[in-house]
Amino acid sequence: MRMSFRGLRGLALATLVAASLAACGDSNNDGNNPPPGPQEATLTGDVNGTRTLSPDTTYTIQGFFRVSPGATLIVPAGTQLLSDPDTRGTLITRRCDSVNPSGRLIIQGTAADPVVFRPAVSAGTARVRGTGGGVLLAGCAPINLPGGSGISEGVSEPFGGTNANDSSGEIHYLVIEFGGVKVTPDNEINGLTMAGVGSGTVIDHVQSHFIADDGFEWFGGTVNASFLVSSANDDDNLDCDNGWVGTVQFAFVIQDRNLANRGEECDNDANGSGNLPFTIPSFWNVTYVGTGVARANSENNDGLYIRRNSGSLVHNAIVANFGNVGAVIDGDASFAQVAAGNLVLNNILFFNNQGLASPAAQAAGTPLERNINRFSGGAYVTTDVATAFGAGTFVFADPQFTSVDFSNPINGNQPNPLPQAGSPALNAANAATPTGPGIVDGSADYLGAFGSNNWIDGWTSWVTQ
Repeated sequence: MRMSFRGLRGLALATLVAASLAACGDSNNDGNNPPPGPQEATLTGDVNGTRTLSPDTTYTIQGFFRVSPGATLIVPAGTQLLSDPDTRGTLITRRCDSVNPSGRLIIQGTAADPVVFRPAVSAGTARVRGTGGGVLLAGCAPINLPGGSGISEGVSEPFGGTNANDSSGEIHYLVIEFGGVKVTPDNEINGLTMAGVGSGTVIDHVQSHFIADDGFEWFGGTVNASFLVSSANDDDNLDCDNGWVGTVQFAFVIQDRNLANRGEECDNDANGSGNLPFTIPSFWNVTYVGTGVARANSENNDGLYIRRNSGSLVHNAIVANFGNVGAVIDGDASFAQVAAGNLVLNNILFFNNQGLASPAAQAAGTPLERNINRFSGGAYVTTDVATAFGAGTFVFADPQFTSVDFSNPINGNQPNPLPQAGSPALNAANAATPTGPGIVDGSADYLGAFGSNNWIDGWTSWVTQ
């Protein structure tokens, strides 16, 4: 059959269109023209306006990559972010200015596809703590530093303001690994730093893993968070400063036997002043697992360490396996916060903590004295602790975790911190009902971070290099 010129031209056009669609990844692609493979890109400088990354691209952050006031960075589920070690690659949101609201970071990870932030290293090269940077949110919420403004550690970013409801964005399912790069001596970048961050910010399901400084640190602000994992970090796991008054519900702290400091450490500020607002965080349903060994720095391996005029409201927790004391109130100023109602230790299970430095004192002391101490005038004072807290809201027993190696908590395998059936942690009579701003589950009437749901499954990392 003879085909006209017009028909030939139409066929050619159709062929070109089909080929073009195939090259662009159209659903009718037969595989002869596959779409481009994974891409690579560099992130540096500042984000202005709104920028959305692609999960098909691996991004290397060079230097301090900042989201400007009024700008938004959107990171879809499954996106890989790499920190350039040579330039201390760190992701930062900036606080509001006189015209614009604070910069916003939107992490859209899921349990199946978390967003991962790790160092950029050559194939076959081991990752170690301090190789990469971290993530810092700087906001405009109140802090207790003079003038209501401060400069963050590590990246020297201004933070603080007057907007308690300020938003620095939303973070869902983010894993930060092998960060904590040293900027100057004794000045490292944490895994996730929240500096003057407001309650309009949403943070849930974040892991800081093998960080050379703190896993999570709050410098003032009102931000709440839930479902946090601080694992194998060098310094403190949950660190509170400068008037932070937010809430964390559901957090899992587990330390490396070779290197760790405190499970929770709270200061009102570096000088222990009476500046307001006082640091009074609320922690509900937290499981703290320590190093399991007494070593040269075991005097610093306490479960909870509250000092420098700080308060802390700790409810429904498990504190186990620390090289020193389960909970320490250091200094008369913080002990005075007990009477003021700003320092509460309520419904806590203690187990396998090494206790006082002196074996004789440990053997002679009651379980309460061995696990909760006041440090005053260079010595432990246990009588006041017993009077202040009593023993009615504490449990001294094995939490009966399903699978946690107390002799080597970080061993390359995912632990299973769910209490077994019959565990005293699951006895509802020993738990308070979670209430207040920032609570995501008011029915969590058990001790520790886990009831029947192992919420660390599927998205967390337990690699050791």
